[in-house]
Amino acid sequence: MFTNNTLNNYEWRRLHEKLDRAIAEAALGYLHTLTVRRIPIKAQQLSNELDELRLGREPDYDVPGIPLVYALKYMPKRVVSIFGSLLSVLDDWHPKSVLDIGSGTGATALAVDLLDTPHHINLLGIEPSQEMILFSECSGWLDHVSAKYKQGSIADLVKDRSFLIYDLTVFSACFPYGFDNWSPLLTALGDYEGQESKMILAVEPDAKSDLLVSFRNRLASKGWPTITFCCHDLPDVIKDNTLPLPQMLNVWQRLGMNDSDQPRTWWNPPDDKFLVANPKPTQASQSLPITGTLDSFKLWNRNSLYKSHVLQ
Repeated sequence: MFTNNTLNNYEWRRLHEKLDRAIAEAALGYLHTLTVRRIPIKAQQLSNELDELRLGREPDYDVPGIPLVYALKYMPKRVVSIFGSLLSVLDDWHPKSVLDIGSGTGATALAVDLLDTPHHINLLGIEPSQEMILFSECSGWLDHVSAKYKQGSIADLVKDRSFLIYDLTVFSACFPYGFDNWSPLLTALGDYEGQESKMILAVEPDAKSDLLVSFRNRLASKGWPTITFCCHDLPDVIKDNTLPLPQMLNVWQRLGMNDSDQPRTWWNPPDDKFLVANPKPTQASQSLPITGTLDSFKLWNRNSLYKSHVLQ
């Protein structure tokens, strides 16, 4: 399994090629479903609709074709963002099961797969858009992850408390602008006590950073230790904007899209913010500071390893 200290340029280039291939193959698979359904693709029009995101407005992801253009424009960033955030905190712990809330085009599944964990991982993606799910199901390049998807939302999960059976819960840019229905969600997540072996990751763009602050405060009130950091804290090796995406670019050009807006792995600033609850899943006796930053977590982790070594 890769960690923050072991991922080098060669390994990242190899993973980057897999990312390119996986998204391109999923895009072609989804494009085939549109052809079968005789749905014409007006890619530039769909791209313009996705520009609503820059204005703080969500497009209609159930419009056929939207997932295709979204994946080509934004999925590399989403994958790298989730991959980098997990790479920054995971050490000797790795999840065996993942609940991906707001799974979109399947970025979390691909990000977790790139981690190259020592065992297979089962992932359940919850996504309100059936078109997004259809795109996710076209991905066939997962070696370490078995992914299933079902239509639903945060509200549906709150009712059946599905969070409790998963090692890692990922909230992947799923909170709508202005979300404030925190009480049922925090009730479903429960107290930290008794869940020391679980981790929660929330990823949101900077425009929704206030939501992460609210989420963090409420998790802290339930005893969850938390850290927050941003895209600039991620490993430098994954921020190379010059690495090509030839297979995705081929699909992009096939759609007749402008090369000036072509797929990229990273751009500056990607402005994602991260919240990790219980960044070091462990026994309750090895308590974490209740809140902190990525730097303070790394310092705590080094001190814990030192104490463990001395005690041995």
